[in-house]
Amino acid sequence: VVSKTSEAVGMAEFADPFKEIFLQSSSDGEVLCGEEEWKDFFQRFLTSGLCNSDSDFRLVETIWLESCAQSRAFSDSPNPPPPTLSFETLKGGILDAHPVASVSEAKSAASAIKLQAKNLTSLLNNWDPGKLNEEKTRQLLSVLYALEKEHLLQEQKCSSLSKRVREKMERTRLKSLTTSDGDTGVSSAPGIRADEGLANPLMKYKQNVTIVEKAAIKHRVKSVRYHGANSERKGKVAKDAFGFGQTYTDTNRIHCYKGQGSYKGKLVDVMTLVVPKTKVSSGSLTAAWNGYSAHKSLALAPTCVPHAMGFEDDGEEMHFHYEHIPARSLSRVLFERRKKLGTFKLDEFSPIYRHWARELLASLCQLHEQCPHVLLNAYDIGPENCMVARQGTSVRLGRLLWGPVFDPTANAKNSSPKVFFRERECALLRGFGRALRAMLSCEKEEESKKKFVPDTSFSFDIGKCFADQSDENFDPSAPIVFPTSVQVGQRLVIDLPPTSTVPNVQYDTGELGANVLWHKPIVGRVGGSSAGACPMQVVNENSIRRTLASDVSGNSQCVLYASKAGLCDIQIPFYDPALKSMPNANCTITVACEVVPPPCSSTLTAIMGACVEAKDETENFTTLKSLLNHRYFQSLGVRELEDVMSVYEAEFALLGGAGGGGGGGGVL
Repeated sequence: VVSKTSEAVGMAEFADPFKEIFLQSSSDGEVLCGEEEWKDFFQRFLTSGLCNSDSDFRLVETIWLESCAQSRAFSDSPNPPPPTLSFETLKGGILDAHPVASVSEAKSAASAIKLQAKNLTSLLNNWDPGKLNEEKTRQLLSVLYALEKEHLLQEQKCSSLSKRVREKMERTRLKSLTTSDGDTGVSSAPGIRADEGLANPLMKYKQNVTIVEKAAIKHRVKSVRYHGANSERKGKVAKDAFGFGQTYTDTNRIHCYKGQGSYKGKLVDVMTLVVPKTKVSSGSLTAAWNGYSAHKSLALAPTCVPHAMGFEDDGEEMHFHYEHIPARSLSRVLFERRKKLGTFKLDEFSPIYRHWARELLASLCQLHEQCPHVLLNAYDIGPENCMVARQGTSVRLGRLLWGPVFDPTANAKNSSPKVFFRERECALLRGFGRALRAMLSCEKEEESKKKFVPDTSFSFDIGKCFADQSDENFDPSAPIVFPTSVQVGQRLVIDLPPTSTVPNVQYDTGELGANVLWHKPIVGRVGGSSAGACPMQVVNENSIRRTLASDVSGNSQCVLYASKAGLCDIQIPFYDPALKSMPNANCTITVACEVVPPPCSSTLTAIMGACVEAKDETENFTTLKSLLNHRYFQSLGVRELEDVMSVYEAEFALLGGAGGGGGGGGVL
């Protein structure tokens, strides 16, 4: 809330989602009146995801209680009117509790200029400017020049301060929603410090190698017997769903076989990668060892990847044993469902989506924090690497291409472990975002990305719209309407060509005037209704000027912010200052704009944005761990897990109980 409100106060070009919630709860679009409107606002505020700190929730509630107390204190009636709270009062209370950094510098600069102006006023009161001699005139000019110099200097300082604040706001615009409060042990500040929070799995592995080895030994199986095996063959080749053989499975006699081994006195299913020691490429041998070593390094990770369960060498072949988990990839699960229904997507608030998102994030976090190996396909992680198993209650990672343990002295970039693993974490964050979008949208990745993480601005070129129209049947008297749509939270940038190039002006018979300019936009709700706030507001509107500013070529531009869903008309009339009146409606460009609601909650929008924006930074950036600790990804209860199993069994399980269930078979 603080960052969003500060953004609106410090920079007029930014709109305020917090104000949007306020206006939605206000019947008159100006103030909250009475307990009912306050409760509606506070409930929207609690579920919006705009604030994750309990202290800020209490602050907002305290401001309302103070308004109630003032309403009772200043009323003489036994039945005082209902308390009211304006947005300016609410915003002021929040900003007073959270002052913007370095704002005192700007205040002191304004005070200095004000003091000098007062001194100048006192000087002019004592002197009669019309009777000043040369010396006093020179003194007066000196004071004016000094005041102007100081004004320009302070203006430059304020501009610099505004730029710094804007850069900071841009950097933390979405990150403030991707951290949790102090109850989870995570700092409430955006991101976490690199020196304190960035994982270094190489160092962690070296420090805990003995513990990891002991855990790997506990996972070992003995006396493995393959299904359908005889003296001449090991049985039927099994599908390598998790990609244990990386890109070499089913080539050069490298195959996976399903079997059973003795583990803690009982038989368990295993999946064994069998690699011949002769007549295979060195690359396949290296890949098999790297894959097994990577899984072994994750022996302490309970839900990340199938555990490495031992290695055997019979002289001719190497046998790499892995935990057998019947599973299907998330992309396959969704494809099968969409193939049956035509279109299908999960609901953001459904238990199965919440559980899969949590499980996937936990697996990625375990991989990143514990595995020191190079992940060769880290930049391509997506829904095809998310393996859904055990009746939809488990999501593990598969089809990973593993390289050797990271060597700081041997990498081409000479990257330090901190920088290298931060780059890998950013790649995993982007992959996590791709998986979330795959569950919530049927569109392809590029279209889904534009939908869930739209650009902050959407450009609409009026000149191009005119160019796309045919001039043959042009009617100057007909209304000019161009439709478009934006999403809540976006800025609509309307680019206007020189008025002389517009057909209406070219065909004008003198009605428009001799010096036609673009009038500033007039925004109204569709149908002329004045109830509630308009879905769009003009940004940086100059109340003095009636026309839009233009560059040397005559091009103009107006910017509007979409604050809420709805329909509105943006009218931009032709205007001649000499006529001092606007022409009729047919001489107006109208942009019919539909403001569509975002496809998900504001918290998920922030998370998606943080994942997409994940760059190879090392400071003040979102991490997998900070997301996992966020309340949005909290674990489900027992009853909700039962719902997950029921939904998965009914909607996603393959016919005959195969694939991803608790039983065997159906591995795709």
